[in-house]
Amino acid sequence: MKVTRRYKITINAVAWILGIILLIPLIALIMASIRPFSEIVAGWWNLSNAHFTLENYRTVLAAGLWRNILNSLLIAVFATILPILIAGMAAYGFTAFSFPIKTMIFLTLVAIQVIPQQAVIVPLLKLFRDLHMYNQFYGIILVHSAFALPWTIFFLRNFFISIPKDYEEAARIDGLGDIGIYFKIILPIAMPAVISVAVVQFIFVWQDLFFAITLLRPEKWPVSAGVTRFISRYNPNWGQLTAAGVLAIIVPIVVYVLMQKYYMKGVSGGIKG
Repeated sequence: MKVTRRYKITINAVAWILGIILLIPLIALIMASIRPFSEIVAGWWNLSNAHFTLENYRTVLAAGLWRNILNSLLIAVFATILPILIAGMAAYGFTAFSFPIKTMIFLTLVAIQVIPQQAVIVPLLKLFRDLHMYNQFYGIILVHSAFALPWTIFFLRNFFISIPKDYEEAARIDGLGDIGIYFKIILPIAMPAVISVAVVQFIFVWQDLFFAITLLRPEKWPVSAGVTRFISRYNPNWGQLTAAGVLAIIVPIVVYVLMQKYYMKGVSGGIKG
């Protein structure tokens, strides 16, 4: 079908309008964070006699939000690396080897993905109490890793299937074993998929609130929970709250921008033989 100039202009106009609409909340968040409270209550869009300041950012960082950001980095980095290391090898096992009840195990992994976090929190808290893992960073890292394994194995397994078997056969002729084939052949080819999984998992862990406030005390809260300290029902300070919100989303945005090229390759499909 021939694409007309009018059709291209219409599609681009619709895309620009949708993009601007989606950016409005982010613009409001930033504008409210860099203006005094007295101006915010009059409307962030009201630019008459506008004064811009970083005082809200200084206040929230001085109140300890920087510590929450460091906690988030610690949790998100390890809760991203650990499941990907395990899931990558498990996914390769599902594609490269035949063993009893392989299909049943894989279908079980697929089914586990639908279990909500709230359904396991009570036995999880009891387990944490018995194993002295409550309020420990490694505890919440293990929980995030466990919840990530089913979908990361599912995603990587589907990508590994698309890799032509010729690569493995050529590697075996050159004398590589299974471990060598995985680390030297399969993993480099699948790096876009691995990075896609890493970006999604990192952002998921970064924005988690449920496990953070359930499994950790306030002194070890990540930034997603730390932002809630600036919420007040009777005396809201929108400037500090929005400044904390902006600081909370900077790292995920930077990660996505830096990995965008690999992320798009990973989610767009497998390898063409």
